[in-house]
Amino acid sequence: MRRRLLILIVAPLLAAVALGALAVGLLQAAHIDELQLFQSIVGAEPLPEWLIDTYELLRVPLRVAFVVVIFLLAWLVTRVSRRLAGWMLRIARYEGFRPATSAPLVFDAVLEKAPLSPAERRHHTVLLLVASLINASAFVIAFILAAGQFVSLVNLAVISTVVANAFGFAARDFIGDLLNGVSNIFEDRFDVGDNISIFKVGDTVEGIVERVTVRTLSIRTRGGELIVVPQGEVRTLRNYSRGSFSGTSITVRVPASDLPAAMAVLLALADEAPMLLPDLLAPWKVVSQDGTLGEAAEILIHTKARYGHGAGLRLRIMTLVGDRLALAGVRLAG
Repeated sequence: MRRRLLILIVAPLLAAVALGALAVGLLQAAHIDELQLFQSIVGAEPLPEWLIDTYELLRVPLRVAFVVVIFLLAWLVTRVSRRLAGWMLRIARYEGFRPATSAPLVFDAVLEKAPLSPAERRHHTVLLLVASLINASAFVIAFILAAGQFVSLVNLAVISTVVANAFGFAARDFIGDLLNGVSNIFEDRFDVGDNISIFKVGDTVEGIVERVTVRTLSIRTRGGELIVVPQGEVRTLRNYSRGSFSGTSITVRVPASDLPAAMAVLLALADEAPMLLPDLLAPWKVVSQDGTLGEAAEILIHTKARYGHGAGLRLRIMTLVGDRLALAGVRLAG
């Protein structure tokens, strides 16, 4: 009971102090004299001396309180940045997938149970990008307003120019990561949930994209490790999730005397195979692997499988071809 009563008493006081600090801080940032503004509101009578003296004593603590409040507001913005990003995408009528809930997706569970569609992965990637931009903007604005309490905006602009030049030279890799990250995301090279392989000097990183920010890319490898790659190092990559088909092939070795019969069976079966094998996208092609003819000939069967089903389809093709050659009396060479 006492705790609730204390909260009821302290909460309005804290709210009043926060609002007062915000008012004083914003007026200071806009170079507006608070006492003159108050004088214009109350009328032509001069302000009491005790009020002026009291305000002079409270001016610095209120500015410090403003700094605390403004950074607290920036932190609160980062807590709801994903919801704000989703709202902005809805206002902009973004054409990607629109989730039924605004809660963030948990990809460790989602990818195991139900793989996300490309539209869903694209939407989540853009959502993370917009959220990260909101986070950065919130703290940049908070820093500018906080610095404006103790330094004039003109002097702050001069100092910022000098610092930006020094920072740009010292942090060129960091800035390069940011620029390359924006380029990678807007060029739609990958999305959250894609299976990619990044080629680096002397190394290759392969796995599932779990998180994308403007500066970094988080990849979960097959072994379970989480690797964070700077966006500036993402130059040459292979996106396995963007493939339209998987190429697959098998080699059939038959005696040279049975080559004409084997060719007739395989060519006739090529047109029939797509109806027998649902993962087969088109009739296969029958070619010679190396053009060598001896006691045995090697025939290469190459075809297109539905993306991600090449390995399984290869076994079914081998079974089908073996059965049809056996029915035609064609022996396989050892």
